[in-house]
Amino acid sequence: MNLDMIRTRHRWLTLTILFFISVAFIFGIGSFVTGFGDFTGGTDGTAAEVNGEEISMSEYALERDGMRRQLGQGQELPQAAIDMINMRALNQLIDYKLLAQKAKEMGFVVTNEEFNNRIHSDPAFQVDGQFVGVERYTNFIEQGLRQNLADFENSYKQRMLAQKLARFIGETVVVTDEKLFNVYNIQNETANLYYIEFSASDFLDEEAPSDEEIEKYYQSNKANFKTDELRKIRYAILEPESFQNNVQVSDEELNAYYNAYPEEFLSEDGQTLSFEEAKENVGSNLKSQRAEVIRQEFLDTFEFSQNADKTIDQIVKEYSIETISESAPFAKSERTGDVPPQIVDRAYSSEQGSLIIMPIGTSIWVVELSEVSTPREKTLEEIKPEVIAAIKDQQSKNKAKKKANETFAKLRSVKKEDLETKAKELDVNLKETGPFTRIESVPEINLDEAKSQAFDMKGNSIVLNKVYENNDSFYVVIFKEKVSADPAEFELQKAQLEEQELQAQRNALLQAWIQNLRREADIVPNDNLFPAQG
Repeated sequence: MNLDMIRTRHRWLTLTILFFISVAFIFGIGSFVTGFGDFTGGTDGTAAEVNGEEISMSEYALERDGMRRQLGQGQELPQAAIDMINMRALNQLIDYKLLAQKAKEMGFVVTNEEFNNRIHSDPAFQVDGQFVGVERYTNFIEQGLRQNLADFENSYKQRMLAQKLARFIGETVVVTDEKLFNVYNIQNETANLYYIEFSASDFLDEEAPSDEEIEKYYQSNKANFKTDELRKIRYAILEPESFQNNVQVSDEELNAYYNAYPEEFLSEDGQTLSFEEAKENVGSNLKSQRAEVIRQEFLDTFEFSQNADKTIDQIVKEYSIETISESAPFAKSERTGDVPPQIVDRAYSSEQGSLIIMPIGTSIWVVELSEVSTPREKTLEEIKPEVIAAIKDQQSKNKAKKKANETFAKLRSVKKEDLETKAKELDVNLKETGPFTRIESVPEINLDEAKSQAFDMKGNSIVLNKVYENNDSFYVVIFKEKVSADPAEFELQKAQLEEQELQAQRNALLQAWIQNLRREADIVPNDNLFPAQG
């Protein structure tokens, strides 16, 4: 089984989970116990063996469920997150085991006093800030967690041992002021660039291309010039009142309803209306209720999808709709006009002749897909203006690129002090981006590749090493200056930066230790926990 269980295909999820786990691992017991009395049970068996020592299935279940609760925060997690947590739970237990074994080898111990103090101060075993007592603590372990008390306490002590070693490793990390400022400077220093832009729009030729050029371009690209696939529908709309047309109510039914619900028929002064006075309202209420039942039965019959048992003409006749409307042809991207987007989407997932029933708001659309026109290649005459525009665009881009390359070649060896003179000589417009940091976009030109090179500029060369392209513009980019971070601002943020850097380096060093221990260890996981996928 592959023990590198954290997969790169869910990188955002991996980073979130690993960040949470690394902090919990170094600074506390983590997800081992997350609340007094809230565990739902463990299982029997072995999850893995590490250098001959077992990790029980109940330990694994406890770790897994604790992680799920802490990361889920009461929300339902996606399956990808659950799978990641399941795999990471076992990996973390293996890491704890390896560190505890190494800690013992190095002479670390957990005294009874240390253990008792930790248990008594663990929020998982407190109510209102007070230890729950030996009896409730024992019952929680044996009944709530379904673990043997001795096994639980042995695992708890192993975590304490692992954390002792983790803290020992972390204490070896030292961050000098010089190194800290270097980190701060990398994050906050700014660069500023000159740039010369060659926009295709500035090289657009008013002269039309020749007939030969037009024909050649069309023949080479006509597969890209196609009509849209279009569809047409016939449709009728059933409103709530449409279902009342065929509802008949007898006087006996009216009378029964009136007697059953007299409170619905009151005068303005609160007196019950007589049957004759209320008869019209009684009929309206009763018809409305029965119409809603019929409407729901209608929807249930078609199950919001296609059904070939009836035609649109039959449905329209049955519900006394006078006319069937017909749409104009529409494309799949159509999001305006008389046809709702939901109907457009359904029409493009249906076959010609299909009947579609779809509720939209309080209305029900009854739709027949009446016509499907397949795409075809457009003739040259149909698209000649588009072809001419495309040729002109390509020609203007080629000219802009050529001019950019020529300028780049002439400026390639220019010295900084001669730049402005050379730019005037070449009759090009030298502009500035303005300052930016490594984590910001380059103003004006938005070229990340140019940004990375700008901060790495060395030697006497000031022209960045290529012509850059962005949309329909080409850029010659020249380094102007790099400004270091402000030392005074660094002093104000130094304490916070130092703690962040120490934490990052401690975590990196701890992970390096764990990877070394893994390489030397005999680890046998339970393959049944994570069957091979794909």
